[in-house]
Amino acid sequence: MYSNHPIANFSFATHPEMHFGLGIRSQLSEFLQKNYAGKLVLLTGRSISQTGQFGAELLETLSQSHTIQHFIVSGEPSPDLVDEIVLKCDADSTAVVALGGGSVLDAAKAVAGLIPSQTSVMDYLEGVGAGKPFNVETCPFIAVPTTAGTGSETTKNAVLSRIGYFKKSFRDNKLLARSVWLDPELLKSCPKDVLYATGMDAFTQLLESYTTKNANPITDALALQGMKLFKGAFEAIDSDKETEQNMGYSNLMLAATLSGTTLANAGLGAVHGLAGPIGAFFEAPHGIVCAKLLAPITQANIEALHKNSSELAKSTLDKYQTIAKLFDGETLEDLILTLKHYAQTYTPQGLGQYGLTADNLQPVIDNCRSGSMLGNVVSLPNEVLINAMKQSL
Repeated sequence: MYSNHPIANFSFATHPEMHFGLGIRSQLSEFLQKNYAGKLVLLTGRSISQTGQFGAELLETLSQSHTIQHFIVSGEPSPDLVDEIVLKCDADSTAVVALGGGSVLDAAKAVAGLIPSQTSVMDYLEGVGAGKPFNVETCPFIAVPTTAGTGSETTKNAVLSRIGYFKKSFRDNKLLARSVWLDPELLKSCPKDVLYATGMDAFTQLLESYTTKNANPITDALALQGMKLFKGAFEAIDSDKETEQNMGYSNLMLAATLSGTTLANAGLGAVHGLAGPIGAFFEAPHGIVCAKLLAPITQANIEALHKNSSELAKSTLDKYQTIAKLFDGETLEDLILTLKHYAQTYTPQGLGQYGLTADNLQPVIDNCRSGSMLGNVVSLPNEVLINAMKQSL
């Protein structure tokens, strides 16, 4: 795809140290004891901290060697929650460990960035904060994801929400995780509906970063590999054979992590451009929003690209064709059918269940023209975006 044309200038962000493997979590306590003695801050989801779960085991083990401050994050994190946790943490904490899904990781990432300075995240939150430069010391952040979705473990931004008002990022290179621990066995404790929704978020991120106008040869290679890993992962997880299940969990977790790397370096597109403000104005799960919008937005992009004679349009249509063939299709129409199949099979909920109607979408449109929308390969008119959202209801 790049052999006949000059490669445009691009940069590629720093990547965290990574540990991957079934059962690799057994080495985490020793790693923390060796590298981060003293005071640890542990953020977890509620279910992973219950008796018999890994969070409870980790807390018990680390309590024998460290002073632990433990906080539970439930739901999408807000700036107020981050500030509240920061004020309760010792400024000389040695590291912040996050064990949970994307919301837990985002909250922990922000907390780690603010503990030493004891400042407010509203000083730095893009678009709605005070706009101060982030020239402060940070605390090391260790990420242990338990879902396979956002890829937050490999990105430099923490997404924070104030429902009804905004969903914005706290973003800086210093927020990047120092170490990432990817144990696919942790996904086995994730409810299937959550696993499917977060997995569809990862798939959307891979597809969008592959077809964004800011893609580059490295992100293309990683995004395509991620989609190869994603293909068949849900089906393997649903198998009654443990070996197939383990393969499915492993492939899905690595696909999600790759999606974080590709979005951090190539950006996203119109699906996430809409998903951000939808998440700000409605309590709709992000993965379900992405899953339901992926087919109609992809179809709108393809239709617009067919009317465009630029080299970018031609190469992007070639990329969509590559994805279609990857999922055993022949035509771009087959790709749309594949995307609809995933949404209908694994995230059957319509967005109308979360308060969206044909008559209350204007605030989303009014707030969607920044961030990820800017990376979409074509500029889609408001009426096209509204139609895509109506199809998702």
